[in-house]
Amino acid sequence: MKFGDRVLYDNGNACSLGVYLKEISPHEALVRLDDDSIKKVLPTESLTFVKNMDKMDLTQALIVADYIAKEEYDGHYTLFGFSTGYRFCFGTLDKVSYHTTHLMPVGKTIEEAIKKAIDGKVDVDLILDKEDKMMR
Repeated sequence: MKFGDRVLYDNGNACSLGVYLKEISPHEALVRLDDDSIKKVLPTESLTFVKNMDKMDLTQALIVADYIAKEEYDGHYTLFGFSTGYRFCFGTLDKVSYHTTHLMPVGKTIEEAIKKAIDGKVDVDLILDKEDKMMR
């Protein structure tokens, strides 16, 4: 399993959906379950792969974005919703303008915008650098 994969955890009594975050050891993995806000170390033999990040659902997208934001951006990300779609980037976009907003990855859904930001490693610094080059 890889970072961001959707997994099913079976604890013997019940099953819960979650998101695989990273391997802790050959027999344990760090997982964030949908029904719990705390990351847990779980035995890998109790995890079943469901799907990767190509077709993320909203919960999966938000868990992955939140994890990346907390690990690399002090927990910050920017999400805008417009009538034409959603825009997303990592970090806090404190200079909002037509140009900065236009440079954020866009998606018809929140999941699509987040996926594009993850794939393109789009953060505020990248957006502001591109905007600066546009204005020269």
